[in-house]
Amino acid sequence: MTERISGGRTAGIPAFQTELLAPAGSVEALKAAYIAGADAVYIGGSRFGARAYADNPGETELCEAIDLAHRLGKKLYMTVNTLVKDSEIEKDLEDFMKPYVEEGLDGVIVQDFGVIDLFQHVFPDLPLHASTQMTVTGVHGAAFLKEIGMSRIVPARELSLEEIRLIHDKTGMEIESFIHGAMCYSYSGQCLMSSLIGGRSGNRGRCAGVCRLPFEVYEDGKLLTGKNTRYPLNMKDMNTVEILPDLIRAGISSFKIEGRMKKPEYTAGVVQVYRKYIDRFLSDPDHYRVDDEDLEFLWNLFNRDGFHPGCYLQRNGRDMIALRNEKLSDIRQKAAQELTGRIRADLSTREAAHRLQTPVAARLRLTVDEGAVLDLSWSANQTPRLPEGPDFPGETVSCETGSVHVRIQKDGVQIAENRPVTEERILAQMNKTGNSPFYFQDLRLEAEKNLFVPMQLLNELRREGFSALSEKIRETYRRSAPAVSNTSRDFFRTDTDAAEPGRTCCTASVSSVEQLRALLDVKGLSALWLDAEMFLGDNAHSGFLSEAVRRTQESGKSAFLMLPYVMRKDSEASLTSLVRAYMSLFPESTAASSCAILVRNLEELGLLRFLGLTGYTVADAGIYTMNTRAEDFLARWGYSRNTASLELNYRELQKRDNRTSEIIVYGRAPMMLSAHCLKKTMDRCTHSDARLVLKDRKGARFPAECHCVSCYNIIYNSLPSSLLKEHLSDGRDSSSPLDRLHFRSFRLQFTDESGPLASRIVTAFLERRDLPEMETTRGHFRRGVE
Repeated sequence: MTERISGGRTAGIPAFQTELLAPAGSVEALKAAYIAGADAVYIGGSRFGARAYADNPGETELCEAIDLAHRLGKKLYMTVNTLVKDSEIEKDLEDFMKPYVEEGLDGVIVQDFGVIDLFQHVFPDLPLHASTQMTVTGVHGAAFLKEIGMSRIVPARELSLEEIRLIHDKTGMEIESFIHGAMCYSYSGQCLMSSLIGGRSGNRGRCAGVCRLPFEVYEDGKLLTGKNTRYPLNMKDMNTVEILPDLIRAGISSFKIEGRMKKPEYTAGVVQVYRKYIDRFLSDPDHYRVDDEDLEFLWNLFNRDGFHPGCYLQRNGRDMIALRNEKLSDIRQKAAQELTGRIRADLSTREAAHRLQTPVAARLRLTVDEGAVLDLSWSANQTPRLPEGPDFPGETVSCETGSVHVRIQKDGVQIAENRPVTEERILAQMNKTGNSPFYFQDLRLEAEKNLFVPMQLLNELRREGFSALSEKIRETYRRSAPAVSNTSRDFFRTDTDAAEPGRTCCTASVSSVEQLRALLDVKGLSALWLDAEMFLGDNAHSGFLSEAVRRTQESGKSAFLMLPYVMRKDSEASLTSLVRAYMSLFPESTAASSCAILVRNLEELGLLRFLGLTGYTVADAGIYTMNTRAEDFLARWGYSRNTASLELNYRELQKRDNRTSEIIVYGRAPMMLSAHCLKKTMDRCTHSDARLVLKDRKGARFPAECHCVSCYNIIYNSLPSSLLKEHLSDGRDSSSPLDRLHFRSFRLQFTDESGPLASRIVTAFLERRDLPEMETTRGHFRRGVE
């Protein structure tokens, strides 16, 4: 295992220090990461983390791990990167986090805006890191997160080095990016596949890994998959060791390894290699190279049908997918077992244990008059130095230098009657640090001649000194978190608050000209959401947009604009032009009541903020407001309108404040949003907005769309979600279950439906009747997620 080489400023390298960030699903893995050379570890507690099935530590273990990190001059970040329900976010989450914040937790990785809001109120000095689950895809989303107080972002794993460099240059944000490990097929945070198929939500830390299963892919009835291409969603593992210099130069400050579900041996092995090559580059950037034996080491440790450097240099492609999902051959399995065994043996050596001890500088003074005086110094940079001069500062902490000093004094030193103790004997006894947290890197002895010093006295001196030093280091990181606050509010509403039938307005979204024409004549719709992709690419001319808006308004409906599910740098210019063209169609005096823009991601939300259009923004379901605190938080930043999460059930929706929200009452739920392209993987890129079908082992068929203008895929649920039955009176009164949720509006969302079918569905909903001949699902409306 390699020693750390400190990196300074080198030509072409950012001035900040690089951080090697390792995963840990257990305290054992955390220690393995530190032994191997990690600068920091991210780990989950017993709740609220995105790896609910890891061997996450309990409170005592995790607090001790925080102390260990600080003694070693390292950092520990905690994952609270899941969506949280109203029933959990107030007292439960605050109580859960308080001990770790008090212990000096270095930062927390979060996804939920409600969690951000809570932590900013009750733990105001706790650094907040935006999880990759927030799907940050560009400068505008990053700028918004910086504005609301985030100190670091973990961008989407789909971003290129150029996009990451731009975020760093434009915002100055700390950037934490993945460099090794498993890749998701979907943009993280935008996958509902495990949730909708089995009720195990990836947004709640319980992903079932459905994308690793076999699927058949069809286009126009033609089977595109074969015997060796049965796993079209199964991403190869990322390996970036050969392009590390490019990542460092792009402005990434924290290099993150994936793998909280993996064994400690895996963590140690991967960290060991990346520690070596980060240090190699920082010490000699002009002669960077990767040794073949280290590539073989990573290969044998674990991979899914080979490695790929991810999306840093390539947007998508067949070579990024482990299409065969090969099981390990006997030879590879044997090599992996042997390698794991060697790493396990390395982790159990005395040298490895020594790496979990902290170096201290010490001066031991032995005199008859003063007795034994032990001065100890610790430094956060692990290069402790005793203060110069004869006067020791006693128990002090220097925040400037990151150093701690303690003094222990004990009686018991005497003049020797027979044979005096030797300096060698004293030093040997003091250096018996065993399994203690510290070892003496620099131990100086000042002793009078002809002394008798009991060995027990030296043992007690060392033990008490180390204990005092541990406590003093701990105190330097501890926070005085406020008493657990009474922040909870009563989100429950009574039946007497039930809305009158028909009070909530109804909207519909259209994605084709045929649907638009069919719904213009339907009475009762208050607005149509016009899919932006109808006006991009080959249709990118202002006349088409203005005609669609004009005809919608002439039919007595508002014409709203619906932006794409994904926005990246290469689509920013076209979307900006479209948004400006849309806004130009409305007189300023009527714009506030006549237009609205639905955003599907943080990048679009930030773009509209940049364009001064925050007040017209409506957040879609993928900008999650699973709890009322998240709603309130976004509203305070000017985003008062939102769409209810697809993962909330009826009981949970009753507890949510829905007065400024829209709920999707019909439509195919997008199960995956992906930068990867099924058409390109299974055939070739044709830039033709291809439509395909995924078929799973049980025969369920999932429509997939290629959106070539913005270059992403959508995989939809096999059945449309429909709440038409929930719009019928259930006999309690004249209202329906949907009415009693007090939503501002209902939305029917159309994708591949024909115009006549879309018209029939809208009419049935407005007339409060079901369409029993249609096969649909209620999604999570009655079942919910764990």
